[in-house]
Amino acid sequence: MPKFELPPKPSGKQIREQASKIGGRARSLAERALNAADQRVVHPRVPLFYLAPEVVPAEPGVIIRKQAVDTVLEARSWRILYTTLDAAGQITTASALLCLPKNTQESYDLIVYCHQATGVEQRCAPSLHEKPALALAGVRQALSKGWAYLAPDYPGLGAEGVHPFLIGEPTAHSVLDAIKAVQTATVAKINNKTILWGYSQGGHAAAWAAGMAQNYAPEVKLEGMVLGSPALDPGQLFQASMDSPISRVIWALSAVSWSRLTGMPLSSAIKPEAIASVRETAKHCFIGAEAIVGLSATDSMQGRPHSINPLQTEPFATMLQDNRAPIELELPILFVQGGKDLTVPPTQSREVVRQMKASGVQVDYIEHERFDHLTGERAVVRDAISQIEKWWS
Repeated sequence: MPKFELPPKPSGKQIREQASKIGGRARSLAERALNAADQRVVHPRVPLFYLAPEVVPAEPGVIIRKQAVDTVLEARSWRILYTTLDAAGQITTASALLCLPKNTQESYDLIVYCHQATGVEQRCAPSLHEKPALALAGVRQALSKGWAYLAPDYPGLGAEGVHPFLIGEPTAHSVLDAIKAVQTATVAKINNKTILWGYSQGGHAAAWAAGMAQNYAPEVKLEGMVLGSPALDPGQLFQASMDSPISRVIWALSAVSWSRLTGMPLSSAIKPEAIASVRETAKHCFIGAEAIVGLSATDSMQGRPHSINPLQTEPFATMLQDNRAPIELELPILFVQGGKDLTVPPTQSREVVRQMKASGVQVDYIEHERFDHLTGERAVVRDAISQIEKWWS
């Protein structure tokens, strides 16, 4: 009978080596799966309204559909889905919220509010929220004055696609095309008298829209712009911003958005120990109660999450440079800043205002000493409404 022998028992060293190989392969597979997940945009709980039809109009600034919604405001409100151009100049769709005073008028002057960072997922569109006023400063005050109030969601928020966080051109397209769309809508007569108003990320969007308006949408008449603690220079968010929960949110949102835009994994720019926190933070929408949960997710980030210097590493260095908002603008500007803002520091805003004035821009600067980036959005409202009344008087 043949003799069978068991293989020799492996040594402890051999067991450890084999376990290490298996663990390494498992870690590699897990990392590849997570990197793939970073590129995938998840769209839970988004109504079919935001789904683009198979065939869309070939021109930007055309309404595809509109839907009356209850916004818990003393207003008549509609979601709109319309055409715009992406960064490559191709037709795509974007969404917005249009609010009109409850009492009808013959026509309406238009406030266009460019919102601050609400997230990078499709469900983070203000027009999707049951209480959009939580993300839209000054809407009640504007409606009480008899003005129309338009709030573009930006590309990839509401409508399909990747949200280009702090990327100027496609965001400006979506703002200007929203204006064009509502001015030709049938729900009301919207006058060609428009004020742009933006806070933080929205300040960046508003400035880009103002800078591109003459060439991209010459039919749109802009009569003034309100900027609240605007993130005009994305590079400064990595260089000048001090560590705070709001700064960490912006670092996380930009990392996830730009990973999707470039196809580069988060691991190419984010410290290994910070990747989980960045992912968790970027999953949230920063509107209402969920914003508190999202801010809490930054606790484990422990400062700047970057493993590189974005200002010196491609493709981020070029992206940051190319997406600085224009500041030599041909319209009057009210610039309002929080004195305790750690994300957009007042020293940075004072320097921008100095450069604006040196280039001949008509700009008024107000600094509220006790407000930071989180509380500053609401602080802008009184100054903004007062200034807009003066512009339109």
